[in-house]
Amino acid sequence: MNNEVNMTSFERGMLVSRNFSRFLTACFAGLLLMFGILPGLGRAAAQEAQSTVEWSKDYGSKSEGQGVIPTSDGGYFAVGGIEDTDKPGGYPYQKAYVFKVDAEGQVKWERKLKYNTTSNTAYRAIETKDGGYFIAGTSRSDGEPKDQLYMIRLDSSGNVLWEKVQVDDAIHSTPKSVVETDDGSFLIAGEGMVSWVAYEQGYILKVDPNGETLWYNKYRLTGTGDFLTDLIPASDGGYIAIGHAGMVEYESTDFDAMVILKIDDQGKMLWSKKFVDPRSRWTAVSVVGTEDGGYLILSRKYNGKAATLLTKTDLNGQVKWEKTFFNATDFYRTYNRLVRTKDGYAMLGEHTTRIDWDKSVRYQYGVLRVDENGDTISEELFKGPPIAGVGIAAATQDGGFIFPGTVLRGDVRKFQLMKLSPPADRQPVERTLTGISFMEKEKKLKTGTSSPTVLQAVYSDGTKNELSSAALYISGDNNIVDVDALGRITGHEVGSTYIEANYEGFTAKMNVTVLPEDTDELSPVKGDFGLDSGEYSLLEGTTLDIKVTVTEYDYSNGKLTKTDVTKLATYSSDRPDIAEVDGDGNLIGHKAGKTRIYAKYKGSSVYAEVLVVRTTGPKGDAQPEPDEPNNDTEQSGMDHSDGIDQTDQTVTGTAEQTSESMQ
Repeated sequence: MNNEVNMTSFERGMLVSRNFSRFLTACFAGLLLMFGILPGLGRAAAQEAQSTVEWSKDYGSKSEGQGVIPTSDGGYFAVGGIEDTDKPGGYPYQKAYVFKVDAEGQVKWERKLKYNTTSNTAYRAIETKDGGYFIAGTSRSDGEPKDQLYMIRLDSSGNVLWEKVQVDDAIHSTPKSVVETDDGSFLIAGEGMVSWVAYEQGYILKVDPNGETLWYNKYRLTGTGDFLTDLIPASDGGYIAIGHAGMVEYESTDFDAMVILKIDDQGKMLWSKKFVDPRSRWTAVSVVGTEDGGYLILSRKYNGKAATLLTKTDLNGQVKWEKTFFNATDFYRTYNRLVRTKDGYAMLGEHTTRIDWDKSVRYQYGVLRVDENGDTISEELFKGPPIAGVGIAAATQDGGFIFPGTVLRGDVRKFQLMKLSPPADRQPVERTLTGISFMEKEKKLKTGTSSPTVLQAVYSDGTKNELSSAALYISGDNNIVDVDALGRITGHEVGSTYIEANYEGFTAKMNVTVLPEDTDELSPVKGDFGLDSGEYSLLEGTTLDIKVTVTEYDYSNGKLTKTDVTKLATYSSDRPDIAEVDGDGNLIGHKAGKTRIYAKYKGSSVYAEVLVVRTTGPKGDAQPEPDEPNNDTEQSGMDHSDGIDQTDQTVTGTAEQTSESMQ
C-alpha cells in the first residue's frame, strides 16, 4: 500500500515486465540472505547501551495509562482510565484511574473516580505544594456528546477533597497542562473542539484552591484550528503557552504554524509568535525554561517528511537556533514531552515501527537525548509486551525516566509503568566533518510566504547532524528571495534563484523558485496521488522505472481517470548515496542498503521504501555494513510479555534490521 501524506488508498497497477523484474530481484535477494552475504539485514551490531529497564509493572485491568509524575517522597503518581462497575454485576463504564506507587513501583493506594456515569479519564496531574494532588481530566454525562473538563483535588493519602466539572456546552474539552500558581490556585491549558463545526480553540482556565472559577479565556490565534498543548511559568513573570495556530484540515492549510504566547496573571495575551510552515500541521507539544531565561520548544510537523524539531528562543520568543530530527525509513517518532537532564535535554515519547513481514506496526518507548545545543547524544528504544499506546513520560529524581503506557495482555489492556535507569556515560565517538548538504534539492514557495530549510552536516562515520542555525547563508538574488540566519527563506517576487550555505569551509546550494501568490502549483492535487508501489527493490548499480500518477473519480459517469505525472514530479531521497530518482522517474540503486524516496507534485507528496541489494559477494565472507543515517537506530531484543513484573529487560544500542518485503 502506498504511504501517502493524507493516508488515502491508491490503486496499484504495474506492467508484467516490471513485476517479473521485481520477482527476479526478490529471488536473488532471498538467496543472498540465505547465504548471509546481504549486509545489514537480520542482525544487530554491538553498541554500549545508555539506559536499562529497572522495573516494569502492570496496574488494573481494562485500564489505560495517560501520565505519570515523580513525587517528593521518591515515588510516583500515575493517571489514566479504567473500566469498572459501581457494584458487582453492574454495568461497566470508564472511570478516572489514579494511583500512588513507591520508588519500586509497588502500589501504596489507588482510586477509581467518576463525576458522570458515561466516561471519565484522568490526563494530567501535579503534586501540590501541600503534598496532595491536582488532577485534570474529562467527564461525559449520560446522553451528552461532549467531554467536559473534570478537576479533582486529593490529599496526600488519596482522599478526595473536592471534584468539579467546568461546564462549557460549546466545546469538547481536553486538558493538556496544569500549573499551580504562587497563590495556590491552578491553571489548566488545553484544547477545545467546537462540536457543531469541528473547529478547535485553545483555552486556559484559572480556578482557586477550592476549584472555583477565577477566569476562563479562549484564545483565537489565527483561524479555526487553534489549540494549546503546554503551559509553564515564564522566566519574567506570567506564563508561556505553546500549541498550534491554523485552519482545520478540511479548510485551507496555507497557514499552519507553531505558536508560542505570553500571558499575564489574568490570562491577558501580552504577545504571541507564530512560526509558519504551510501544509505542515506544525505543532508545539512541550516547552521548558532554559538557564539563560529563554525557552526550548519541542514540536513536530509533517509536510512530505515527518520531523521532530527543537526550537530555542530568548525571553521574548525570538529564535536563537533550531534543530530538526527526521524519521528513519522504518519508524516514526512521536515525542510528546521535553525534560531537562544533567547534560542537556531528553525528548520522551513513542516510536512506531513498521514490521514488513506482516505489515503490522510495533510501538515502543523512546528516548532521544541531546546536549545544550540540541546535538544528539543518544537515541534508544525500550521494548515490553505489545504496547497499544504511550502516555506522557517524566524525568525521575535519580536522573532516569519513567513511562506510562497501555499494554496488551492477550485481549486485555492494562496500565503499565516502565522505569528506566539514568543514562550511562559513554566516550564520544571520533569523527570528522566531510561535507554539508540541504535536505531538499530545490524549494518552491509563493510570493509573500516563508519556508524553513534544513541543512545537514555529514560526518566520516556516515552520521548526519542538523546545523541550520550554525551556517552562514546568502541568496543569489535578494530581490527574489532572502534567507535569514536560521536558513528560513522568504519569497518576494516571481523568479528563480538559489541560496548558498557555508560552514567550516564547506558549501551547499539549493535552487529556489518563487511562484505567484495565486498559483495552484503548491495546492494538493484533487484525487489520489501515488507511486505505482509502496516498496521497491533493485540490484546495486541498476535502475528501475517508477511511475507517479494522479487518479480522479468522475462521479458523472463512474469512471476513473489516471494521469501520468512522473516527469512533472520532483524527487528526493533520505539516502541518495544508496538510491535516488532522476527527473525521468528512474530509480537508481547506488549501493546496498535501505532508504526512503519521496515524490512531490504540486502540494501533494508520497513516499516509498527502497531496498538495494548487492550483486555479488563471496560466500561466507563478512560484508561491510551499509552506512546508517544518524538517529535512526532501533534497540534490538525480544518482546517479554509473559509476566506482569518485567525486570529482566536488556537494551542494546543499534538497529536489528529485517529484510524488506520484495516487490
